[in-house]
Amino acid sequence: MTAVRFPWPRVALIALVVCLWAPIKLAWEIGLERQQDELRYHGVVVTRQLRDQLSQGLTIGVLAGFRNIVADFVWLDVTVAWEKYEWFKMDALINLVTSLEPRSILFWDNGGWQLAWNVSIFVKDDVVHQPNELRRLHDARFWIYRGLDVYQRGIENNPTSYKLWESMGQLYQNRLGDYYRAAWCYGRASQLPGAPVYLERFPAIMMGNQFAHDDWKAYELWKELWFRLTPAQRLEKAHWQEKIISNIRQLENTLKVPREKRVFPN
Repeated sequence: MTAVRFPWPRVALIALVVCLWAPIKLAWEIGLERQQDELRYHGVVVTRQLRDQLSQGLTIGVLAGFRNIVADFVWLDVTVAWEKYEWFKMDALINLVTSLEPRSILFWDNGGWQLAWNVSIFVKDDVVHQPNELRRLHDARFWIYRGLDVYQRGIENNPTSYKLWESMGQLYQNRLGDYYRAAWCYGRASQLPGAPVYLERFPAIMMGNQFAHDDWKAYELWKELWFRLTPAQRLEKAHWQEKIISNIRQLENTLKVPREKRVFPN
């Protein structure tokens, strides 16, 4: 009887291949699952806290991949909370919506506006519910900073959005009267993709504001903007380069800049 030889070398080779392939396959499957979750939830982590804030039906909607529709439904509740003067509920709902759709500039921008402008102004003027003026001013400032927090978190999630930087600049300018920070925000906004041309002028305008009244800083910013333009850009932007020239000339006269140091000595 002929003895059957077991192919030990081949078995060992197969076992080695399996041992090497298994970790690679596992890592690949984990990566694929993560990508699928990213596409389904757009980066939203469905935590226990998030499930507690949503109804069962809405939670199922998020898990099924309809988080944008769920976010729209929740935003309707923001409007209802506004009509009922439920400011803290409104704040919580805005936080929930932006957690569901962290890449939606619209929700961040409108959420910050609702708190820093609508709620803050209403609270400041609401003598019916709060007759104490100091308390109203305190509460109004509280909601301004709640709106500011929304903008800041929106920028963290969307760092290349010029719109949120612009909105934060408007908040510093018009709600907090901080023209230096407003100028900084407008400057950051002007450097981002898709930013309107007018934002380039806003930092200098903020510094020349009658309340900031930092004419030297405004002068430096206007000069920086002027020298940044190439000859071709000056032709393309002729409709507003005259405003730059006009502001530089005016500030050179106001600051009594020596003729030899002026951009436009004549």
